[in-house]
Amino acid sequence: MPRTSVLERTSSIRALGTVFLVMVVFFVWLTYAFFDKQFVSYEPVTITTSKAGVNLPQNADVKLRGVIVGEVRSIVPDGDGVKMTLGMKPDLLGDVPEGVTAQIVPKTLFGEKYVSLIPPSELTGQSLRAGAVIDRAVVPIEVETLLNDLYPLLNAVDPANLSYTLTAVSNALEGRGKQLGETLVTTNRYLNKTNPDVPQLVDDLIKLGEVSDGYAAAMPELGRLLRNTVVTGNTLVAKRAQLSAFFDEGTALANTLTSFTNDNGDNLIQLASDSRPVLDVLGTYAPTFPCFLAGMREIIPRLDSAFRDQKLHINATIIKQPTAYGPGEEFDVTTRDFDEASSGPPAKNGKDVNDKNAATPTCLDLNEIVGNPAKQRALSSQENPFSVPPAVYELVNVQADHNKFNSGNDPSAFNRVAPSNGLMSIVQPSMGGIDTPTERAALNALFGARAGIAPADVPDLASLLMSPILRGTAVSVE
Repeated sequence: MPRTSVLERTSSIRALGTVFLVMVVFFVWLTYAFFDKQFVSYEPVTITTSKAGVNLPQNADVKLRGVIVGEVRSIVPDGDGVKMTLGMKPDLLGDVPEGVTAQIVPKTLFGEKYVSLIPPSELTGQSLRAGAVIDRAVVPIEVETLLNDLYPLLNAVDPANLSYTLTAVSNALEGRGKQLGETLVTTNRYLNKTNPDVPQLVDDLIKLGEVSDGYAAAMPELGRLLRNTVVTGNTLVAKRAQLSAFFDEGTALANTLTSFTNDNGDNLIQLASDSRPVLDVLGTYAPTFPCFLAGMREIIPRLDSAFRDQKLHINATIIKQPTAYGPGEEFDVTTRDFDEASSGPPAKNGKDVNDKNAATPTCLDLNEIVGNPAKQRALSSQENPFSVPPAVYELVNVQADHNKFNSGNDPSAFNRVAPSNGLMSIVQPSMGGIDTPTERAALNALFGARAGIAPADVPDLASLLMSPILRGTAVSVE
């Protein structure tokens, strides 16, 4: 029996057929892989847009300034829009600036589309990175969409009329191509100048709508205002005689005031000039007016009680007698001293008095004792006389208490500067004609004759007590 060749065996033929088919499939896949550029490395970049348009195939070119820098790898729906994945060439990705926008434009009028990357107007120097997302993509109007929208219009137009219209347009444009071109160029120039202002125009239109809404909401009030204006106008018309008389009187008053100011202008200026010092003094002592008036309100009832029935009623209490002022205790204060003693802020109480505010007008503790009998007894009474701060002694050059000022004879409270004028008229009030030296000499002679002693030996208290008695006033000694 002859021996069969290995290649002629059924199993060998089957194996060779299988290898052939595998090689055919491999070469077909390899060809597809080369065509699909599966062996080419890309950097992914994503574009999100509302639509991709028609005739944008997969593996469509991605161009920057006419140079192919990548291709479209996939197009998939993404919610209400489209998500496209671009495969950018790694060696050209660094030449694509950051912030580019995308436009999906056709290569020809009806040809397939490609993605055109538009650089930004202001370059930052940064390049587009792998994995970046371009969210600004523009898809121009499709020619198919234009034709689809134009077809119903053309279908509704009568062909004869359309032919007549196109013929008329052709005749009108015949020989005027240059002028039409210049018109289009001029229009394009105007549109280029107007285009930057379109966003502002849109914003103005939106705001105009808001303002219009505001006016529409306020229209009832505006109508009411107009109706009230009509009523006001009718009232003015009805009262025109009174208004005319008012204006006439106003004119007469203005003329009178003009004449008065013309005649007395210098006097008014002089009055203002003369009032200035008085107002300055009043302004200086203004802080004391409230407490002075409050004190007057307290003392007037007492004065009315003391001078009731046209007589002076006195309750004299014998207290520790004040001593006389000694040599060197005379009032001698210059204007400069008073200015320095009034340069500080007013004192808030007796303890707050110092050498800078001793002469500054202030109410001191008077605000506390007015209307408060308990405070009066505690701060200003025979048992608790009003305390004079040491700064006041220094200002008026008093060197001892003399049982008058309740200083406690504190040596540090007195000044040791020798003054030159008497202080009696300042610290001791006078009653104008009562207990004068002439009256005191007459009373001392009368009392001395009655008591059998010499007039010079009569005590000073005798004339002070007898003077009210001779005037019909009762005096009681406690």
